[in-house]
Amino acid sequence: MKNILILSANPSDTSRLRLGKEVNDIRKTLRQSNHRNEFQIIPVGAVQIDDLQQTLYDYHPTIVHFSGHGTGNNGLVLEDNYGKTVLVSEEALARLFQSFQNQLECVLLNACYSEIQAQAIHQHIDCVIGINQAMGDEAAIKFAVGFYRALGAGEPYDRCFESGCTLIDLNSIPESEKPQLKYRPRKENLAMNSQNKFNHNSSQSNPKSFNQSQNFGNISIGGTNNPFNPTNTRSSNVNIDQSHTQTIGENSESKIDTALAELGKLKQEISATNALSLIQKKQAEIPVEILETELKKPQPDKGLIDEAVEALKKGLEGVEKLAGPVMKVATILAKVWI
Repeated sequence: MKNILILSANPSDTSRLRLGKEVNDIRKTLRQSNHRNEFQIIPVGAVQIDDLQQTLYDYHPTIVHFSGHGTGNNGLVLEDNYGKTVLVSEEALARLFQSFQNQLECVLLNACYSEIQAQAIHQHIDCVIGINQAMGDEAAIKFAVGFYRALGAGEPYDRCFESGCTLIDLNSIPESEKPQLKYRPRKENLAMNSQNKFNHNSSQSNPKSFNQSQNFGNISIGGTNNPFNPTNTRSSNVNIDQSHTQTIGENSESKIDTALAELGKLKQEISATNALSLIQKKQAEIPVEILETELKKPQPDKGLIDEAVEALKKGLEGVEKLAGPVMKVATILAKVWI
């Protein structure tokens, strides 16, 4: 019996994902498979950072499947004790999974921008899947269904990966290039039959093409109900809602420069998108320009910055493609006041 541990995290300060549907579809897919009696699904929701290690010890999984948000270099999104966002670095995840490398066969990070974490974990786990940019809910769910459909049919992990990408294509969703496979064969590391399935010479990282277009779901990075709300986006000890008279932290110049660079990219993406009218684009550019002006000052006004981000959120509400860049800027700005 192979345990499939499905970890889900959707902190209250991020957009709602259809994580329950993903778990249900995976369960249904394996229940209908020929090898259904060989797998046990163990779903664990609202995964908190302090519980992650203990959960792996408790269930001895063969496959770990993570569903939730990712932020690229900033880390994978889990929850703190209050249900808020906490970011876990690739270094920390690699060290964690190193302790379980003898039992784990596959780690699937079904989260936006998680390829960085997948690459780090691949140092210790032979098959790891991540996402190289933002991916919509529907594509993520279809990939999971396709992956486990092949797994339930007795296919090795690399073919399960291809099955997931194929199902995205079959549903005419233009996101099949986003999942990324990090894979090397090993005799003891098989999906089904330990003597035959992984013994072929397809060791690869399968670097699918990188597409700059993105869709971060409806990440909430500012208020409580809107997709662009930076107020609560932070690592575990950052609060971007402090008083606007607060001084910036030491060594913050590089962070401000990074934020300015990302704002420049965001402005270009606003100009290029077809999801906004010309007037809406002009309205969205105003808070970006305010942020740029304020960040160039020796003493930025944090209150004004927060107001500008809130205005940006309202101007871009519903444009999921731009949620990722705003999330990135908000995370950088949060670190400026650490």
